[in-house]
Amino acid sequence: VVTWGFGSNSSDHSNYGGDSSSVASSLSSGVSSIVGAKYAFAALKEDGSVVTWGHSSYGGDSSTVDLTNVSSIVSNGSAFVAIKEDGSVVTWGGDNRGGDSSSVASSLTSGVSSIVSNSNAFAALKEDGSVVTWGGSSSGGNSSSVESSLSSCLSYTSGTGSALAALKEDGSRITWVYSSAGRNISSVET
Repeated sequence: VVTWGFGSNSSDHSNYGGDSSSVASSLSSGVSSIVGAKYAFAALKEDGSVVTWGHSSYGGDSSTVDLTNVSSIVSNGSAFVAIKEDGSVVTWGGDNRGGDSSSVASSLTSGVSSIVSNSNAFAALKEDGSVVTWGGSSSGGNSSSVESSLSSCLSYTSGTGSALAALKEDGSRITWVYSSAGRNISSVET
């Protein structure tokens, strides 16, 4: 991996991912994919390990989480999520934007098949068809208004920058987001 740039007008260019010299030896071979957030990067290696660099508040520092046996990584603007080979999930980065999944941690210990994101939240599709959300509640991280409907989902998409949507087995689509007035808005369409 070769990196350049810095992503900010700050004089500390290395803090925004353009300078990967602190992890260069780990990036010299075996990298299979790279995912970026606003000011940080995460590289998935062929051995299932993950290397991160950039601004710590945006996920550049992953030293507090176990990033071994990882099968895929997803990011939003401020946080990262790793799906491990056993179907569990690890999160890091901006706490209020999905880096802290402690409120739903018990639902993310196994059975996660895929994850999508929007600007500030994540949604995990589990093997049983249920969906688990976390992150910014104003961006769909709080799915309580549609929780009873979030079962038997085939797939889902992030939709807009502040909403999440789920596609159900019966062909209906569920969307949820908080409005600017602070109300939880949901809809179901066939």
